[in-house]
Amino acid sequence: MSEPPIAITMNATQQSLYQEIARGDHADGEKGRIILCVSTDDLSEGKGDPYVGLGLAKYLIRKGWGVSLWPVSHWHETPTPAPDVAIVMIESFVPGMLPDHTATIAWVRNWADKWHALPYLDEFDAIWCSSEESAELFTSRFDGEITVVPIGVDPELFEIEVGAERVIPVTTTVNFWGALRNIHSVVAEVAKTTKVTWYGANREHLTLDSPVALQDRVDFFALPSVYSASVLVIDDMIDSARKYGNQNSRLFEAIACGAVPITNGALGLEALGLADVPTYGDALSLTSIVHGLLSDPNGTAALASRLHQVVHSRHSWAARAELVSPSLNTAMASAASRPPRSELLRWAAEERHKLQQAEALRDGHLITVRRLERESEFARAIHDSVVAELERFRDSKLAEIGLGWSERLERWRVRLERSRLRLNR
Repeated sequence: MSEPPIAITMNATQQSLYQEIARGDHADGEKGRIILCVSTDDLSEGKGDPYVGLGLAKYLIRKGWGVSLWPVSHWHETPTPAPDVAIVMIESFVPGMLPDHTATIAWVRNWADKWHALPYLDEFDAIWCSSEESAELFTSRFDGEITVVPIGVDPELFEIEVGAERVIPVTTTVNFWGALRNIHSVVAEVAKTTKVTWYGANREHLTLDSPVALQDRVDFFALPSVYSASVLVIDDMIDSARKYGNQNSRLFEAIACGAVPITNGALGLEALGLADVPTYGDALSLTSIVHGLLSDPNGTAALASRLHQVVHSRHSWAARAELVSPSLNTAMASAASRPPRSELLRWAAEERHKLQQAEALRDGHLITVRRLERESEFARAIHDSVVAELERFRDSKLAEIGLGWSERLERWRVRLERSRLRLNR
């Protein structure tokens, strides 16, 4: 890992506020109670969905709603007191444990096809979709209200850092979760001719055939510091998101901090007013775009300014809170007359919880196995180094120290070899 190109700063004020919401300090409001069904309420895990939910929650709270997180660890329980609204952010959530008259909204930000295939889709009172294309998908299966609610950005957190200098030509903040994606090959190619800094989780397990400057993952509340110091930010939409034009948070957050994002999916950009965002398809096109933008600093700065204006005027979480307010009221009215949830759905929620526990246990074992493999490789390398040094010592000193010492050295070598065999088992 190379030396960090900038000093990372945290927005402690916003971090404290988001943590308050995650703890449930703002769960009650005069307009009602909303729970956000998310993967986790532990912000240190680096999951994206809680931050998206908390961004919207912050501004719904200002409109009089109470909002709290309902993480996967509680999905097998009935929330008390009964919430007025549950906004579901993960497609694996089964609403069987929710009170009968809790308005239930599916927020389809990703994995649209998985959402669309849910056999209990009619248990939701409304569906929010991140793009017009994904909204169109649900019209054939869902009779309730469908609203286009793209991801937004918190301008009180993601803003251009005062005094920041754009010393990072190209950066990306895509995390590595064990499987190589298209971005790994294209960024590696760009880095052969342009300095690229990569902040991401598990960088120690990522091997690239180019001089990419790999850095540790940056905390969510420090991302504005990185984006404010970057000229270009490379984004990478997964296939399921690109298929329906469900653009990432990274797009809005980078723009809000004055950087120019380059993404791998054009679908959905025009509807957002962001058709000018550069898009790439492969390493060659990305390299060409990067070189073109960096060779024209004035033009790139003008592009960044135009995009910045669009995001601040149209895509703040305050604007999203205003957008969804009528939908929240409509969903609550719909839920008031909905028949009781079936026992079968309740059973499905309990079974889903057991499955998620098994999957978490499996993932924990896999992490342990990978850790032991790394420790074994390290121990083996030390062993081989000691054996090699021992052989050199024996050969150079044998005549000098005599046969008795040679026999002792041979016994040590045999013991080390036995250790190596045990490590290999």
